[in-house]
Amino acid sequence: MRRIVFTTVFAAVSCWAQGNGGTPAMAPGAQAPGAAPVAAGGPQAGRGGPRRPSNEQLGIDIDRFIGYPVAKTAHLSHGTLLTHTILKAGDPYKPGPQGAVLEYRKELAAVTLLPGSETPLSTLPDAYFFYVKSGEGRLDDGKQYWDLREGTAILAPPNVPHKLTNTSNEKELSMIMLQFTGAPEARHELVVRDVPKLPWCEENAHWNNASRCVFSAADGLLQGERIYLVVLPPWAASEPHSHGPGTEEIWTKVTPGNAVMLLGSELRDMPENTAYLVPPTGTLDHSNLNLSKDKTEWWIYVARGPAPAPGAAPGAGRGGGGGRGGNGNPNLSRDTTAANVAGKPLK
Repeated sequence: MRRIVFTTVFAAVSCWAQGNGGTPAMAPGAQAPGAAPVAAGGPQAGRGGPRRPSNEQLGIDIDRFIGYPVAKTAHLSHGTLLTHTILKAGDPYKPGPQGAVLEYRKELAAVTLLPGSETPLSTLPDAYFFYVKSGEGRLDDGKQYWDLREGTAILAPPNVPHKLTNTSNEKELSMIMLQFTGAPEARHELVVRDVPKLPWCEENAHWNNASRCVFSAADGLLQGERIYLVVLPPWAASEPHSHGPGTEEIWTKVTPGNAVMLLGSELRDMPENTAYLVPPTGTLDHSNLNLSKDKTEWWIYVARGPAPAPGAAPGAGRGGGGGRGGNGNPNLSRDTTAANVAGKPLK
């Protein structure tokens, strides 16, 4: 079955003309960077025009851009959070260690707070994003608290005190954590959202994605910087497309079971808590594939675009639609009011 899906998607990669924000399909007669020269009348002639080069021809090792937290050495964050790194800071443009590819972020990790445990009240110089996958707990800033459950998202800006508590004595509190340098526009308070209560803000993005817009520039991120929860329906694929230098787009699968990722000419399994950075080459397409016929799959999507050119207006060059955005459907909304969780005074 996967061979059939791969053949279909790869054929689409070879023929489609990319929409907004991606790399256009090559014009007739164009030669892809890194591809071996093709002589007129050669073996590829007469097969529908130029063909996109393989990962081998491009010299790209896609496994370097994929992170699996399984069997990784556990470290500590916030004093007592057990962390298993998925991806970490590095140079995505040069060969290097597997998973060390994040240009703007410091660490993406699967984290666990053991039953009955709590972190100290921490005031840290970096910003943190948390997404609760399972378990129950509490967040507080020393003055007020928020109840945590599956689907709760937290944005902790730099230098804002925060403490996490697992209120269960039996079950772990499991989360995805992203650590990064905060924006100059960052708020001076915790932002907590109940993601299932967010409205849908996108439909049919890259063919089949629907999204809930969790955090954006309105919450103190950089202009164009965004964190979404993206769903892919059963038996569906997202449109293959690429991103160029300076764009950091991270996909982290948060649902149990296995999906499939397409990176260029190769497929890889994508079990729960697996993430990949889209290689920022402008030549390698990516797509998520849901091969189940009865189960939806969810991803955390984190994106940031190139830094603005010198002298550009504030926020210029950050991000870009990449084929995303609404289509005039009145049911779509980026209003987060219904999902905002208010803090309660600590006793």
